[in-house]
This record gives sequence, structure tokens and C-alpha cells, in this order.
Amino acid sequence: MKRPTIIRPDGEAARSPAQIECIKLLKDALESAENGDINACILVACGPVDFGIAIAGADAPRLNLGLDVAKRTILDRTSPPVGGGRSVLHR
Repeated sequence: MKRPTIIRPDGEAARSPAQIECIKLLKDALESAENGDINACILVACGPVDFGIAIAGADAPRLNLGLDVAKRTILDRTSPPVGGGRSVLHR
């Protein structure tokens, strides 16, 4: 079931701080890719009830290393005692 879009009085769609950060991250990555700085990527996108992944490029060793770093970073930022159990991640 698709959730309705909430429109603010100024006509813009209402977005949470997390959604705004996701949009900025994707725009920055797109700009880097268009500049030739990205040769491979993995995208993990989480919605309210599910998640999905997409993979592009041909640099499997670095993609795998990046995944290991990403998983460690998530654990460090969200697991007590170091991260204090936070559920919000930022770049």
C-alpha cells in the first residue's frame, strides 16, 4: 500500500530529516559518478516496511571491503556502549 504524500502549505512535500539526508547523499553520489569518480556502487535502500539493494560496476573486491566497513560503522554507531544504541545514522 502506497502511503499518501503530505504536502506543506508552501506546496513542497513534507520530509523528515532522515529523508533529507538520504536525498542529499544520493545527489552527491550521482554528481561524483557523473564526474567519473565512481566506478562501482552498492545501494541499500530501506523503506518503512522493507529494504532493497542494487549493485552496479565491476570492482567486487573494493565493493566487498566497502560493505565490511559499512557494517562495522553501523555496529559502532548503534551498539552500546560506544554508540549508545542510537538508531539515527549520519555521514
